[in-house]
Formats: sequence, C-alpha cells, structure tokens
Amino acid sequence: MAHAYQRFCRSWNQLLPDPYLRDGGRYRLRRYSVFHWQYGQLKQLPHEPHYQSSYHNAVHGGFNRHFRAWLPTTVSNPVFKTLIAWSVEQFSANPSQLWRIQAHQFRIVASALEEGRPTPEGVHKDGADYILIMLLDRHNVQGGLSHIYNNQMQALGQCTLSTSTDLLLVNDHKVYHGVTPILPEDKSQAAWRDVLVLTFHRQ
Repeated sequence: MAHAYQRFCRSWNQLLPDPYLRDGGRYRLRRYSVFHWQYGQLKQLPHEPHYQSSYHNAVHGGFNRHFRAWLPTTVSNPVFKTLIAWSVEQFSANPSQLWRIQAHQFRIVASALEEGRPTPEGVHKDGADYILIMLLDRHNVQGGLSHIYNNQMQALGQCTLSTSTDLLLVNDHKVYHGVTPILPEDKSQAAWRDVLVLTFHRQ
C-alpha cells in the first residue's frame, strides 16, 4: 500500500488550473469527479459540472463550473477506495446506505507575488452531510491554519494539517470550516499544499 500511496500523491502533479477564481488568482489547481458508494462498492458516475448554491458558496456559487475529471489511474488506486471505506465507517454502520461522494483534488500554490487561498469563500459549509479533508503534501508553506466553528460561529478549535495523511472529518450540519491563506517560507522557492476533499451526501 505504501507504493500505491506514493502514486496517489503523485497524481496531484497532474491537476489543472481553476479558471473560475473571481479574485483573479492563479493559485488553485484541481480535478473533480462524482461517485456512488454502497455495500462497499465504488461506482464512478458520468462526469458532470460542479455546482454549489450561492447560499453555500457566496463567491463561486450559483453557476456550473466545469473541471477535468480524475484520471482513471487515480480512481483505481486502492488508496482511494480505502479512504472512502474508512470514512463511511466513521459515520455510518449501515452498509446499505447509498452515498453520493464529490471528490476534489486541490493544489494551492503560493509565491512571493501571490498568496494561496485554500478557501477563497471564507469560513463556510459545503452543503454535505460529512466532509473528509486530508493533506497529501505540504512544501515550503507557512500558514494554512484550519479553523472550526459551531453553527453560532463560535470558534471550536484550530489546527494545521502539517504531515501527509493528517486529516479532518467534519459533520457539515454541525460546524463551519475554513483555512487561512498560505505563503512560501522561502520566497525564492515554489510552495504548495495538496489536499483531498471528499464530501459525502446521503441519498
């Protein structure tokens, strides 16, 4: 599984620029696909645009955003299915429950000229039931502090995902989340933060 995880991480080198950033930034690269999970089986759905309501994403919501799909080699990597199976076990004991899973590969880059913003929409909810946020890689980065708030917007805690496989598993009904911008520690070198985000929706 160690070699599979290395391949999984390397797939973040094949992401494409996000053309929809309304702040004019060029700091986010991504891929997006949608899946069903039931009885321990993963099924990729026909590719579709990503849509969020303006209520859940005041900056980039209210319209379809078209991103390239996950590469087949990434989908078939056993690490991906293992992560989904583990996540579902944390919040559901019913194997017959059908889950719709929106899978996002994100790379946020930063330079001396531009900070990287993991959540340009600010503190938010995703409109899901549960969310997995897992760090794959963090290189030459300062910042990127994750904040969690309750539904009354009172701070519950904060942490920095600093080591590969560090993760947050979030109940989207109960909390808001957000991440502070990143900057390079060494401004003469490239900086990036690679994250997997899976949003789980009961069907």
